[in-house]
Amino acid sequence: MDAAVNLSRLRNDFEDQEHEKPTLAAVLDHYEIDYNPERTTGMAPCPLHEDNTPSFSYHLDRGLWKCHSCGEGGDSYTLIMKKEKTTFAGARTLAASLALATGDAGGGDRRLSGSAYGGRRSVPSRARDHRGRGGYVPAWRRS
Repeated sequence: MDAAVNLSRLRNDFEDQEHEKPTLAAVLDHYEIDYNPERTTGMAPCPLHEDNTPSFSYHLDRGLWKCHSCGEGGDSYTLIMKKEKTTFAGARTLAASLALATGDAGGGDRRLSGSAYGGRRSVPSRARDHRGRGGYVPAWRRS
């Protein structure tokens, strides 16, 4: 019985922490990263190392980023952890103390393309005569 109570408490704590997650745009603004806030995706100089060309790609809708030079990537908390060289708890504390804008981390009931959460596309069945050829007959073989 105690295990069920602990699992419920962990689940509630996890859900609370996810809803308090700062938006990636707020973290980028805080670190004064030169990015285009009018676009949901783009490239910018990486804040983790000296960067002459933009190698830091971001996706504001998903709240994800990746540097293609140093290979680091993650979400808003990961960026804070890497920049401040701290743990997850330190990143949460810093985000709360700076009052960074938060957003719903779940994205609601929107479907993400290319994701297992988005469901599978249904492929309409074909009413062709396949006969082991995949349905395509080259022009020279057609009668």
